[in-house]
Amino acid sequence: MTRAAQNLLLVFLGAAVLWITLVSGEYVNYVRPGFRFPLVAAAVALLVLGGAGLRREWRDVPDHDDGHDHGHGHGHDHSRGPRVAWLLGLPVLAIFLVAPPALGSFSAARDTGRAAPPPAPPDDGFRPLSAAGGPVDMSLGEFIGRAHEAQTGDPAELQGVPVRLTGFVTPAGTERGGWQLTRMKIACCAGDAVPFPVRVRGVPQPPADSWVRVTGVWEPPRQTDRTVVQTLRAHSLKKVEKPKNPYE
Repeated sequence: MTRAAQNLLLVFLGAAVLWITLVSGEYVNYVRPGFRFPLVAAAVALLVLGGAGLRREWRDVPDHDDGHDHGHGHGHDHSRGPRVAWLLGLPVLAIFLVAPPALGSFSAARDTGRAAPPPAPPDDGFRPLSAAGGPVDMSLGEFIGRAHEAQTGDPAELQGVPVRLTGFVTPAGTERGGWQLTRMKIACCAGDAVPFPVRVRGVPQPPADSWVRVTGVWEPPRQTDRTVVQTLRAHSLKKVEKPKNPYE
């Protein structure tokens, strides 16, 4: 790989990052939305470095008419990198042609042994809920946090309150029945993602990885274990499009 090709690869890499950040928006499949501006800055830096390198290479093309062989004075050309360096271009092609999707049921099923602990309640506590009103929209993290608080405290705080949760379908196996509604929680990027699973009973399982909105009520567990998977007794289910930001 020549130096010109190396610099051209930097340009393509910077363009790929700008594409998924500013055009397609697919960067949220890999990192938190707050990383948008640092990614743009990094992409611009790659474009500037690659462009400057290309300009220098094209401006300083060696003149071979002076009788000197600058590129092979010692039997090899120091301006060339190893051929294996071309493999660095594969991630760039993947971003443009086959962008990896957000984490789904495969990752969630593999990570069942490290499900995220129940989120801590806000400093001023969860807002009161009423079973008399309509379904309450909440994140899976909030539902799990409320369920654990009700599980270890006053069950009346959540029991009988209709809630509406959105996530993707994860098969839970036949030994326990039901299936799981899951959302992945990331602190920084997809590499540190952990699942927020909620077991769903009462409605048939849709296809794995499909995004659904489920309405139901909390079903108190028999255990008081902090790591128990909370259960939603579903009343209705609706298929929905994948949200722009698939993570919590």
